[in-house]
Amino acid sequence: MYIEVRITGHLKPDWSEWFGDLIISNEANGETILRGQIPDQSTLLGLLNRLHGLNLQLLSFSTVGSDTKA
Repeated sequence: MYIEVRITGHLKPDWSEWFGDLIISNEANGETILRGQIPDQSTLLGLLNRLHGLNLQLLSFSTVGSDTKA
């Protein structure tokens, strides 16, 4: 599943290690968008728990498109 997560504030590029293969995009409005493919709901839960543990404010979460692998 391809996801997009918006959080408050900007993350430094070196935080990418914390978020695996997700792409970090700092937006002009002060938000950060994390985008990328995650394999399953367990990985999603781990990501959300990590955001919570880092005290980052979640603004939105959405799935984008669908997994096209057969």
